[in-house]
Amino acid sequence: MLQENRPVRRILILVACVAVCAFPSGADAPAAAPIVPLTVCEVVRDLPSQAGKTIAVLGRYSYRESGASPTGWISQDTCGAPAEGQPQVPPPELWMVVDRNAPRLPEDYELDGAAMHRKLAEVQRHTTLAKFRFGTPDYDRWAVVWGRVEARKPDESRKAAANLIYRGEGVIYTITQ
Repeated sequence: MLQENRPVRRILILVACVAVCAFPSGADAPAAAPIVPLTVCEVVRDLPSQAGKTIAVLGRYSYRESGASPTGWISQDTCGAPAEGQPQVPPPELWMVVDRNAPRLPEDYELDGAAMHRKLAEVQRHTTLAKFRFGTPDYDRWAVVWGRVEARKPDESRKAAANLIYRGEGVIYTITQ
């Protein structure tokens, strides 16, 4: 019986050695795969599984100064075609909340550019940027925001599906075309 287990044990030791010996300090470990951002609609469709996760979110980033405190959100107009005469529920919108303790960008943060552009084209079919008669177009832009998704209280979910907790402007990447 012992002799039958020896080859299996040797294989396990060999596999463990290859894993440890190939990347002893982690410095030579392969880089993390590029991050594929999720659209606002993808987050809202599967909100229970996204709550508490740190992700990159793609959508229309809107910013307004209202009184003493600025307000920001990332949204889409619709997630495809809702039932006739029915509003999108929950609304495809994440309110942005600045928190200096929010997740930091990973050191090797890299967006999957091809996936981002493919998803942006889809978002643009259902969402437009606002056209203002005054000011600049900086109020609405296409962007990817790195943050943590937090579900809102049920009575607040009529305004927005969830909050996106982020560190500040350093994690907002506007997309120019």
